[in-house]
Amino acid sequence: MSTQATDYVIERALIETLKHKPFEKITIDDISRAAEVDRSTFYRYFHNKYEALSSSMPVIITPEMFHALDSMHPSSRLESIITWVANNRRLMKNLLIENQQFSSFQELVRVVTRILTEFNDNIDENNAVTPLVRLILEAPDRKRLIRLAATMIVSILTDYISNDVTTKPEDVMTDVRYLFNRLGLEDATPANHLGVKQ
Repeated sequence: MSTQATDYVIERALIETLKHKPFEKITIDDISRAAEVDRSTFYRYFHNKYEALSSSMPVIITPEMFHALDSMHPSSRLESIITWVANNRRLMKNLLIENQQFSSFQELVRVVTRILTEFNDNIDENNAVTPLVRLILEAPDRKRLIRLAATMIVSILTDYISNDVTTKPEDVMTDVRYLFNRLGLEDATPANHLGVKQ
């Protein structure tokens, strides 16, 4: 098995395990068993489970999740992300950890910042007509603003994930739409149906 293929298998084994078990309770043996490799193979690619999780983040939060959102209103983009998170709430809740070794929040911010930066690099400044795009283009420091936007997105999502189950995606979107409308980032739009799996 090649290095890349083994990385791929271990990362996805960890993601699958996260669907059923909180990260803090997952052992190297759990990941190795799910990946059908032995412990020594795991340690050839990752020093510990935290490194494996860091490597898995871009597999969980992918650019493809964002590409389809490019032409949507800002809150509709966030609505699509919240819908995905709601459909994968257990996985996301299980990977949220904050300790001396690892910060899921910071890792998610890093991944989302990278994705938003790639989008910013591809913006056609001549066609930058949406308020959110203009906001980024006219910022004193684009990189800083993009990181702030990524932090805001991740903060909203982690708050929703961590909150009790009585908070529904629709409740989160009501607040997000209100915020975006009051900030003038988009016109008021009717709430779309959120296709959340039951």
